Amino acid sequence: MRNIIQAEYKKIFFLTFSKVFLTFTIGISLLIGVIFAVTTNVTQGTAITDLSVMEVVSANMLGVDLASILLIIFTALTISREFTAETIYTSLAAVPNRKKLFLGKYLIFFLLSIAMSVLIVALTYLSSQIILMANNMSFASLADSDIRQFVFGVLLMPIFYCLLTVAATILFKNSGGGIAFSIIILAIPPLIQMFPDSLQKVFLPLLPQSAIHSLSGTAGAESFEATGAITSMTILILWLVITSVIAIFSFQKRDF
Repeated sequence: MRNIIQAEYKKIFFLTFSKVFLTFTIGISLLIGVIFAVTTNVTQGTAITDLSVMEVVSANMLGVDLASILLIIFTALTISREFTAETIYTSLAAVPNRKKLFLGKYLIFFLLSIAMSVLIVALTYLSSQIILMANNMSFASLADSDIRQFVFGVLLMPIFYCLLTVAATILFKNSGGGIAFSIIILAIPPLIQMFPDSLQKVFLPLLPQSAIHSLSGTAGAESFEATGAITSMTILILWLVITSVIAIFSFQKRDF
């Protein structure tokens, strides 16, 4: 497994495309977050100094949403390249055990998503402090349980959708399928909220975005998204396990 992980690491980080794309992801997500935070008088009709510390941090963290989408795209493009370039034959020759090959890819993207998420959230949190200081507002403190919970929930988003995309891309064998699947899952909650409350009550708590909102504390107590921490983590894990099992089964059955 160690050799598989090393090989997958080289496939990602030895390419100029990967370095440029990941650097761009970090930079643009920080920029978008800052823009959202300093333009609240336009986007929300409220001056930044009239917002609470949490609201400023929340506005700035919107850049992490963009980072999640870009990481979805990067993951799908990177994995699908093996299928389009037919280098998957070489990989399978070196590692005939397809389950191990899948797990190797899954693990390397898990580590990558953790590193990216921690780095982006940390830099965004730092930029929030700079924005607060520039406007003579109180600093955001991780000693505040609400802020700490929010940051934890935001951290999970890029990691979850990156792993979901790994399974989806291998399942569909192309970047379009991987990207579309993850983006659709990400975008479903607003669609469901257009339906009657009886349907929202059933389906919203089952969606990963609702679980992330619950874990971050952004789901209101009366919201249909609201679930307990253990339930929310269980929902996220189940989504990843089910999609991975389906992807592995499909990967093992397909002839190359």
